[in-house]
Amino acid sequence: MNKVIVFFLTMGFSMFGFGKKEVEVEFYEGKERTPFAVSNVPIDQLPDTFEIDTVMHLGNEDWIVVTAEPAEKSKFRKIGKLSLYLEKSEIIQMDPSELLYSLPTISNDLASVENSRSVESVVVLREDDWRQFEFLSKKFESTIEEELTAIENIYKNFRDGVGFKDMHLRKGIDTPLEDKSLTVKSLESSFDITDVYGGIAFNEAEATIVGGFAIKTSSGWLLWGQADESGNIKVLNISPTQDSSVDDVATEIDDFTGKYGLYLVDWPRLFWCGPDKARFSEYGQ
Repeated sequence: MNKVIVFFLTMGFSMFGFGKKEVEVEFYEGKERTPFAVSNVPIDQLPDTFEIDTVMHLGNEDWIVVTAEPAEKSKFRKIGKLSLYLEKSEIIQMDPSELLYSLPTISNDLASVENSRSVESVVVLREDDWRQFEFLSKKFESTIEEELTAIENIYKNFRDGVGFKDMHLRKGIDTPLEDKSLTVKSLESSFDITDVYGGIAFNEAEATIVGGFAIKTSSGWLLWGQADESGNIKVLNISPTQDSSVDDVATEIDDFTGKYGLYLVDWPRLFWCGPDKARFSEYGQ
């Protein structure tokens, strides 16, 4: 069962006591422009980030946090204000036969996570992002071809509007970098890095990936994944951000895949680049 951050507030004051630094929190319902309540809340009683799925108990009702401005504690602590846009929590029953998958494929495995005392300095991503856009050893070329063919079949035969009636579960590659000796230092020497984060969390739970790491390039791309106890990278993903530029990172990625004998595959988009394949500059075309 997915976990969410749940915390309890009584309008007008915090039920956890006084005397701590507070943040002025404005509560909005849906897209309303006028808050239905304003409360000064001790900073210690607010989550490190609202990027983790969050449910609030206000009065006698549960509310889902749809949007928070700003979302990170480091930011709303600095300005002393926080705006929360909420929806009442409701249970909706649907016919299972009418449900659609939002993606044509996901990986069969998921990174193990552990409880964390803080997620303030970590990158928050969706579970479905895991191994969707990943680097793999060239030794898996034939398996990559098989997996991409299976995903093409989903697009051709199971697409229904914006969703899919079926999904391909990728099981063919358990250890995408098993014959490589990549470390985070390898990434730092191959890319222009601007930010190093404290780890990775999935938005469904306030827990971090065991051995997780994340760094951001000057071109706006996140390089993230999981390393073993010796520091060797087991899984290496890449994800765009709002600031991402394909042109600015293309040469670095092409050089990186060539140097280490890697492919880069975006499974849902059927994109495959690397030695003897497409160049990364073709991504998104």
